[in-house]
Amino acid sequence: MSVLHIGDFQEQCLDSATLSALARRQSAVPLRRAGALAELVIAGVAACLAGEPARSTMVLWGSRTGARAAGIRVVTDVVIARESPFPFDFLATQPILAAIPLQQSFPCIESVLYQPWTGDAAMHWQRMRMLAAVFLQAGRHARVLCGQVEPGEREHLGRWQMLET
Repeated sequence: MSVLHIGDFQEQCLDSATLSALARRQSAVPLRRAGALAELVIAGVAACLAGEPARSTMVLWGSRTGARAAGIRVVTDVVIARESPFPFDFLATQPILAAIPLQQSFPCIESVLYQPWTGDAAMHWQRMRMLAAVFLQAGRHARVLCGQVEPGEREHLGRWQMLET
């Protein structure tokens, strides 16, 4: 059994303009309808992988409020502002859509899994680390990036940790 190495946390706190520019610069594909949720995932993964060798990678991530806030924004546009949403606005709120630009931008990423938030931050991180350890011990990946992203009105926060064998 190989030893599991848990890296230090990498934290990001970005304003909207900086986040959008950073995510678009890191993405190999156009981010047409991507919101702050997907942008945070791309920026966080890019920061974690900067200078790292290409090795089989899995990304596990979650958000306490991100998916709900994106969904509420679409509903608000329809109900309150009486604006017709673009055909793919609702789809763009779905967290797993971050997997598409991640896998196209970072060829080492083989799996991306969104972990729904269950309330307690400590339990969420423990669950992600345990799942990462299982994938690593089984030899399915050489490293796993675990992250929590929280889009805000003015500041967007990301917290990431790399686990590897």
